[in-house]
Amino acid sequence: MIRFLIGILFVFFFLISSQFVIAQNANYEVSLASFCSEQDDEYSPVYCQEGLVFCSNKRTDLFVTYSTDQDKELFNMFYIPTKGDSLGKSPVIFAEELVTNFNDGPASFKSSDSLVIFSRNTKVDNKKRDVKDERNKLGLFTSKLQGDFWSDPEPFAFNSMEYNLTSPALSEDGSFLYFASDMPGGYGGLDLYVCMKLDKGWSSPHNLGSKINTEKNESFPYISVSGELFFASNGHNTMGGLDVFSSSKQNDEWGNIIHINAPINSEYDDFALITDANFETGYFSSNREGNDNIYDFHTSIPQFANCDSIKENEYCFLFYDEYYIPVDTSKSYYEWIFGDGTRVRGKEAEHCFDGPGTYRVELNIIDKQTDQVFMKQTNYEFELLDYEQAYINCVDEAVLKNEISFDASKTNLPFFNVEKYYWDFGDGMLDEGIKINHAYHKKGEYTITLGVVSEKDSLGYKQKTCVEKKIKIVRNTDSLESMNSGNESSQFGNNTTDDDRFIPKQKLEADFVVPPILVIQNLNINNRLEDLQLVFSESFEKNKQFVRSVTDKDVQVDDDLNSNPAKALALQTQSLINKKNNAKIKLIENKLQLLSSQFEFPFNDIGDHSISKSVTPILNELLKILVVNPVIELKIGLHVISENNISFDLASKATETVADYLINHGIEKYRLRTAVYEIKNKLDPKNDNRFEFMLINE
Repeated sequence: MIRFLIGILFVFFFLISSQFVIAQNANYEVSLASFCSEQDDEYSPVYCQEGLVFCSNKRTDLFVTYSTDQDKELFNMFYIPTKGDSLGKSPVIFAEELVTNFNDGPASFKSSDSLVIFSRNTKVDNKKRDVKDERNKLGLFTSKLQGDFWSDPEPFAFNSMEYNLTSPALSEDGSFLYFASDMPGGYGGLDLYVCMKLDKGWSSPHNLGSKINTEKNESFPYISVSGELFFASNGHNTMGGLDVFSSSKQNDEWGNIIHINAPINSEYDDFALITDANFETGYFSSNREGNDNIYDFHTSIPQFANCDSIKENEYCFLFYDEYYIPVDTSKSYYEWIFGDGTRVRGKEAEHCFDGPGTYRVELNIIDKQTDQVFMKQTNYEFELLDYEQAYINCVDEAVLKNEISFDASKTNLPFFNVEKYYWDFGDGMLDEGIKINHAYHKKGEYTITLGVVSEKDSLGYKQKTCVEKKIKIVRNTDSLESMNSGNESSQFGNNTTDDDRFIPKQKLEADFVVPPILVIQNLNINNRLEDLQLVFSESFEKNKQFVRSVTDKDVQVDDDLNSNPAKALALQTQSLINKKNNAKIKLIENKLQLLSSQFEFPFNDIGDHSISKSVTPILNELLKILVVNPVIELKIGLHVISENNISFDLASKATETVADYLINHGIEKYRLRTAVYEIKNKLDPKNDNRFEFMLINE
């Protein structure tokens, strides 16, 4: 047990049953520090002057002034060099001018090593005291290096005779001070607190909150150069006693708690970890061999936690032009050109791109007699981007004991100079490399983790990121779900190519249409793919048709304007709304028509893009319709005369604002589509700037 608290407070370190299994390949290599002794206790190291300062009850003279019930001396701060010519010498008292007859330490230093803040008993005069006196609390004290000596310690402003403050930890720049305390108002025994450096003194202690603190004990904080908080706890799920945990700030909030893997943590008390900026080397304390000892560690394979699941990149889309120009199908036809050498006939066309890139997409009306372009219907650049993520390329299921290929070469991290790829196969085995083979020896479902580490930046820091993917391991090929479902791409442990079929994932509407009708869809074609997915996601049944691509030399005349493979799929795909009662649909359409006729331009004026109060009742009626009918989808259209003061940008903003109002009140984004139409025939009195709410029932 930790004895520096000498029975005044002390941390209540209860053992709990182990629920963790040590991996077959460990993340860390651990060894007892060379300066530790068998008979004494050493714990809580901290970096200082190319060495370590730590706490020990090592005897310093022939006479013991005070001791514990176990006839052990109380703790002093010792120094041991770990670099340079002095390496290998025995530990010495850190600063005799800071030694008391009671407990001294643990300590923490400002990065310049010119200021130390350390823990000790608040009453330290020469008068003999009972070491069991619970009134002699622990407090924090500060001392500055003046020449070769340390100044008289100054008590921390928030020391108290009512509670303890101990285990200080300064941030790299000295602007934040973390410590453990049992002051009133906490969550349990010892909690972690932080104070911020002010122009004069420190701010009041701030509890780190329930994400970090529990009803038991949290202590021995350490804030690394990279800003990661390490601490000991017996309140979070542990392997036994105290374990080491870590957390990092995310948007000013502490992120998920990471339990450090074995062999740093064990079924004994493990605590007081310190590390370099990249968590590659460091020290920690443990009583796994009886006494409290200091161990050094080296990271063999980094530990990754809180990894995201892989997002699958989508390369297949259904292109269509909703407001097409009717043509004489006996004389002309539509043709899509996708910028990758593929042409597809028809008003609608499915297409799968080979991968990310910028493609020039065209929709032309072709004269059948001359095979020449009669009219260019649309022409724009389509930028297809992969998700920025580490990527695991492997099968979804495989057979027991068969080698599986794991490939990280499709990792897409543009601003990340990758140094190494690390694999955790979920069965206790770890490995390193961009391409790895691995076999499983027990059936079940495993979570594979791919961790990627960057090269060091100018400050010596490394970035880390990771992803996860699940894989199912079965006993024999008869158990493979992909085979049983008739999927010819089922895997026996080796990767195969995709089959010739695809499922279209997106439905993209043409961005521009030449006169007589201009369609402006609220789609920035240069948006990231994930944004496109949110706005234009559509549900389709599995495609049972092959995509037919037509080359320049293989143009076939077809009298049917809509004869293309995509149309066959589109006809199979029935929207949920068409399954509803026709009378109910008609009722909803009539209601939408009425609301359209009552709806005014939603902004108070051209310069104010906030929703006008006059249209709020109509928006609330729209909201009711969408809530009561959760399967319907709505198009928010705005017809504008181009010569009027309302620009297409402002019109687009108006439709987006209406959609945002509905989304902010709980309507799913995929159920809404917006469009702006240019009106050419101004002579028709109906053709004035007007909104139109319509059901989407493709």
